[in-house]
Amino acid sequence: MVTPQDVPQLTAQPLWRQIADHLRQQILSGQYPAGQPLPAEERLADLYGVSRTAVRQGVKTLVREGLLTVRRPFGTIVRDLHARPPVQPRGLSIMDGRFRDNDPREWTDIGTASFTRMDADVWHAEVFGVEPGEPMLTRDTLHHSDAGRRSVRLLMPFRVAADLATPWMDDPQLPAPVDVYTWLHGNGHPLTFTEQIRARMPVGDEASALRMTPETPLLILTRTARTRDRALVLEETRTPADQSEPAYPVPVTTVRPARKASTGRTR
Repeated sequence: MVTPQDVPQLTAQPLWRQIADHLRQQILSGQYPAGQPLPAEERLADLYGVSRTAVRQGVKTLVREGLLTVRRPFGTIVRDLHARPPVQPRGLSIMDGRFRDNDPREWTDIGTASFTRMDADVWHAEVFGVEPGEPMLTRDTLHHSDAGRRSVRLLMPFRVAADLATPWMDDPQLPAPVDVYTWLHGNGHPLTFTEQIRARMPVGDEASALRMTPETPLLILTRTARTRDRALVLEETRTPADQSEPAYPVPVTTVRPARKASTGRTR
């Protein structure tokens, strides 16, 4: 625990920055252990001999860096920088003609799914082989588990839904992803899947909806379901990068050495 004797003399740098630098040093050295709360704002202000405003700015800096997290009503807690997030197994299985997700965690819907029309952007148009701006059926859901929150968006172009005579043209409310896969499989559309992962910073209300730690990137896992040479549906899962560790089996392909071409020469 930091005492007044441990507090360095403040310099000409902004007070909040000096406080952030000193607190960071104390956290990284273990004087403030992971999982423990910082002293109250008033206590830190007394220790450093500064205003609560300067302390508040310094603490906010470390929250943005990911060293601290605010948990009401417990206070400002030191984060464990070496703790691994929960492993998120990725994959699908099928039994008796029905698909299921292999993620063992139990996800609970927050509210109800929303169904909107979205126009294909350039990337979606490239994946689906349609023109940018073409309308797509869209299903958005927000899920909660012990590991945190995630949002899942399902996308299918109207053209695909019409070509395959799906039941969602008359009632444009896509069911859950595994139910879409099950319907496609059961109606003569054998599926293959690919997945991609990318990261970006959250935009709009994504950070608040997913209760993300400030300055934390967002992981976007995109699962594409295809039949033959055509993409039918996209499943996009957004999750905070510090709350999930996607895990995949690694396929091993046996490659036979190429046979040497015969020169046709004889000795």
